[in-house]
Amino acid sequence: MYQILIVDENQEISIPRAKSKHVYRVPNLGEHILVRWKGQTKICEVEDVWTHINLDKDPPYQGAVQILVRWSRGHEPSRYVQRFQLI
Repeated sequence: MYQILIVDENQEISIPRAKSKHVYRVPNLGEHILVRWKGQTKICEVEDVWTHINLDKDPPYQGAVQILVRWSRGHEPSRYVQRFQLI
């Protein structure tokens, strides 16, 4: 499962459709992802990525992948696209 942590809003968003056997890759630092929260969508930069590993079980297993973003630094999608069309 993925969890997006919006650090400046102290909010966690779980992405239940991304199960542990999903085929998608983990985003890289500095990559931009779409985040929808409270009816708004912003493009946010990934500031950190980590995963929880449970070492209490035998064998150990990987928990949720967590992605840290800041809502205050996010861009409205149409402005984000315009910004890159000008370059």
